[in-house]
Amino acid sequence: TALFTILSVSKKGNYRERNFAELYVDIDKYIQNHENAFIWRGTAYVSDIQNVLERFLGKKKTEQALRIFNIKYNIDSQTETADSRFIKFSENLLAGRIGTASAKILIEGVTKEDKISLKEVLDILEESKENITLNKKLTEKSEELKQLSTDLSTANQNLIIKDLQKDDFLDSVAHELRTPITAIRSAGEILADDDDIPLDIKKEFLNNIITESDRLSEIINDILYLDKLQHGEISLNIHENNIIETYKKALNPILHLIQQKFIHVSEVDLLHHYQFEYDEARMIQLFQNILGNALKFTDEQGTIQTKFSEKDDVLIIKIFNTGKNIPEEDLEMIFDKFYQAKNQNIRKPVGSGLGLAISKRIVETHKGTIKAQNSGLGVTFTITLPKKNIKNNEIEP
Repeated sequence: TALFTILSVSKKGNYRERNFAELYVDIDKYIQNHENAFIWRGTAYVSDIQNVLERFLGKKKTEQALRIFNIKYNIDSQTETADSRFIKFSENLLAGRIGTASAKILIEGVTKEDKISLKEVLDILEESKENITLNKKLTEKSEELKQLSTDLSTANQNLIIKDLQKDDFLDSVAHELRTPITAIRSAGEILADDDDIPLDIKKEFLNNIITESDRLSEIINDILYLDKLQHGEISLNIHENNIIETYKKALNPILHLIQQKFIHVSEVDLLHHYQFEYDEARMIQLFQNILGNALKFTDEQGTIQTKFSEKDDVLIIKIFNTGKNIPEEDLEMIFDKFYQAKNQNIRKPVGSGLGLAISKRIVETHKGTIKAQNSGLGVTFTITLPKKNIKNNEIEP
């Protein structure tokens, strides 16, 4: 007995012996934990397995897991050797991160267990393949959900912006309509209340009523027209036309107004071809809106110059005027409905305030672009249009 005791204490037993000893000495505990216990053949130390766990779980989570394990099984935290319960516990921890088979082979790598069989290798490979496929699908789904979340966020922001724009537009419409209505009402009340007004003053008031009525009608017509443009309710009549002749058709009706301010008008023709596909009626309206805007803001004896050129089957039209520069932060906003520049004259220019908004929509329905730029002497509107346009009957909404 003494010899057996001395040899047992002096020599460290292998884990096969330890497993059988555990089964023999503490059979009740084994029965209670039989689902988590197994006959393990190998050698392992807690520190080695702890290093593996820390690599995949992190030091903090590993220490927390070990603390829970020691409390559960009433094991001294200073214990150096690992029993079957700790091996199984460690494999379960790793399985949640890298899969059961992969966790098993990692633990076996540090426990110096016997070589695994071919079937086990195949099981590991199969499980790894399944994990890779599953991870790929999860990654794809994650990206899809991320993109969907981004799209929903963008759509929500657009709805908020559109809602605000709608409110601003309705406020602007109410303001624009109120101005001529107030002028008409005021003139009408004066004429109705005072019978002794001289005839020439009466005529002046009546002329004001007619002028403001015309302006009110123009505002309403432009609002309705712009709404139809935006909803694709107006047909395009696309044909080949001479762009220079179209421009002159737009210029001639307002030429006398330009001449009254002694404004110099000129054209620069750098075109190789003159035939382009567009809706001539809409293009005339576009030119008149831009030229009319230039007329309002160009001082007497100023300059309006239109330059025609082409590049890569694209028609480029630049309309320059010596009017006041537009604030840089407003260069994009001038094409909004009822936009009014901060530094314009105190007296509001005549018009509906929708000319540039309508112009932008006309250009866009022709698959083109329009922008405004400041220069040292004034402002330039640049219009680009494709030489060949889609001949369709409906404007795209």
